[in-house]
Amino acid sequence: MSPSAEKPVALLLVEDSDIDAELIAHQFRKIDQPLILTRVAVRAEYEAALAGGDFDIILSDYSLPGFNGLAALELARARDPAVPFIFISGVIGEEFATEALRAGATDYVTKRNLARIPMVVARALREAEDRRQARRSAQALRESEQRFRSMADNTPALIWSSDADGRIIFANRRFETEFGIPPARMEAEGWAALIHEDDWPTLSAVRRALFVGRTPFLDDMRVRKATGEVRWLRCESSPRFDDAGTFLGFLGCAIDITETKLARDALEAEVVARTEELRVKEEALRQSHKMEAIGQLTGGIAHDFNNMLAGIVGAADLIQKRVRDARFDSIGRYVDNILSSAHRAAGLTHRLLAFARRQTLDLKPADINQLVSSLDDLLRRTLGQGIDLQISLAPEVWPAITDANQFESAILNLAINARDAMTAGGRLTIQTSNVTIGEGDERASADLQPGDYVLTCVTDTGTGMPPEVLEKAFDPFFTTKPIGHGTGLGLSMIYGFARQVGGHVTLASTPGKGTTICLYMPRDRSAPATAEAPRPGPHEAPPKGRGTVLVVEDELVVRMVVIDILEEHGYGVIEAETAADALPHLEGPGTIDLLLTDVGLPGMNGRALAHEARRLRPGLKILFATGYAEGASQRSAFVGEGMDYIAKPFDLDELGRKIRALTEG
Repeated sequence: MSPSAEKPVALLLVEDSDIDAELIAHQFRKIDQPLILTRVAVRAEYEAALAGGDFDIILSDYSLPGFNGLAALELARARDPAVPFIFISGVIGEEFATEALRAGATDYVTKRNLARIPMVVARALREAEDRRQARRSAQALRESEQRFRSMADNTPALIWSSDADGRIIFANRRFETEFGIPPARMEAEGWAALIHEDDWPTLSAVRRALFVGRTPFLDDMRVRKATGEVRWLRCESSPRFDDAGTFLGFLGCAIDITETKLARDALEAEVVARTEELRVKEEALRQSHKMEAIGQLTGGIAHDFNNMLAGIVGAADLIQKRVRDARFDSIGRYVDNILSSAHRAAGLTHRLLAFARRQTLDLKPADINQLVSSLDDLLRRTLGQGIDLQISLAPEVWPAITDANQFESAILNLAINARDAMTAGGRLTIQTSNVTIGEGDERASADLQPGDYVLTCVTDTGTGMPPEVLEKAFDPFFTTKPIGHGTGLGLSMIYGFARQVGGHVTLASTPGKGTTICLYMPRDRSAPATAEAPRPGPHEAPPKGRGTVLVVEDELVVRMVVIDILEEHGYGVIEAETAADALPHLEGPGTIDLLLTDVGLPGMNGRALAHEARRLRPGLKILFATGYAEGASQRSAFVGEGMDYIAKPFDLDELGRKIRALTEG
């Protein structure tokens, strides 16, 4: 016993001999423990002592007046079987000792060896205390388990635990009260008793993986109640380990989330429905905008074409009247008007093709300064006297890769836009310069890659653009002009052209101060700029040609004009309406020096016909006539060796030059 224990030991001694009692008490005093000794000698005293107090240990002689030690043991065990009982006797033998121990005695001491009393008593008290501690621990454990079960059974969640082999060893009453699955069935069948049959194979595989990996689990599971009703549970479980780290199984809980999940699914369905509704409305809005844009486009085209057709029809009517009246003095002027209107119509179609990026670009090195200078007279006539035109050309401008015709058209288009923005007059400045865009340059972007460019900026002092207009300036069909007074293709066409040649366009504008638009044309490092061969004057007689040309054109009027031109130039002509009509001539023995074919033929198109012609007649020269070239963004991608193209409507002199270049080259 610990000497620091404060509570004295209550000891009951049953002994009728005073001398033996004194000797025994003497041995008690050797125990290093506070003691309270109560001595009784007869049965009545013994029974009274047992009834009147709690004793930590009882020592009893075997031979007593009126009863014996076994009777005393029986009374003591009836009172409290946990109290140690030790026999002290001078006549106890081995047979009696065995009987006493079987009856429940803790130990025995002979009166010949009373010195054992301290040791025997201390051991008996220690063992009794150990037994009391064990009983208290067991009781505490039972109470704890009872509290846990009570809480688990009354919680709104499903509580469960399993052993290391996956067997359910605990399932609270919620399984039965909410889902009709008794705990005993859960322990027997496991989660298979509850999980929806369609989901069990997948979940079973997941469970096996969890037990192998001993990892936490969190997921939603579909279950079926005993009534057949389907519910949803949010399940969470964690592995259990003892203090030594041994895996004991899983402990988990689950809550019913059916209403929440149904509400969430309903919300998701509503979101999907609303999203689809918004998509339909946005599609309708886009369709509306598309129709508005088409209306703007068709109105602008109709306006421009009606003006052009008015000039063509009016001039043709006058020519017809003058010829009928044999008056030929003004016919030349009317023809000029017809040609001017037709060229304007051709320009409009080219803008449409540029917008659609279906035009074929003839990319070659060009002197930007020379191209701008060549526009000087045309620009001044177009702008009128109220606008001061200033052209500032930087010296030694690099040669640039561009399409000369499209570049000139872009500059003219920008000048016309600037004129319309300066209704009260102003100043238009065109400047050229070299510019290098380096890595990290603030001007560099996905649309403007680092490199060398030739920059052409057109600046006006007009009304400028507010931010909302500036933001949409390059959008197709966007225009601030009234319906029918513009197609909305001008700037988008210029942007498309610049992107096709590998350049870029920038736009800066301030309301009330003017606008600056800059075209970046990529620098050409392969060769110096070359000027185009001078064109013969309008009154020079074209040289006569030699050879035979196979003309394939499905448009009768165009075919007739081309044939007349070729015959006037001295060429022999074979005509065909379609590729099918042309193939017999190509397969035949006759001489053909040049194939002039439209690209957009019905059936086999012009490019396919050219391929077949080259197969039948290797090296045959070919000239394509095209309103647009589908899929060809530049001339080098459209024509090969011994080929060329001419855009419709074509200039008659240019047609003659290209035919001569091919047939005589």
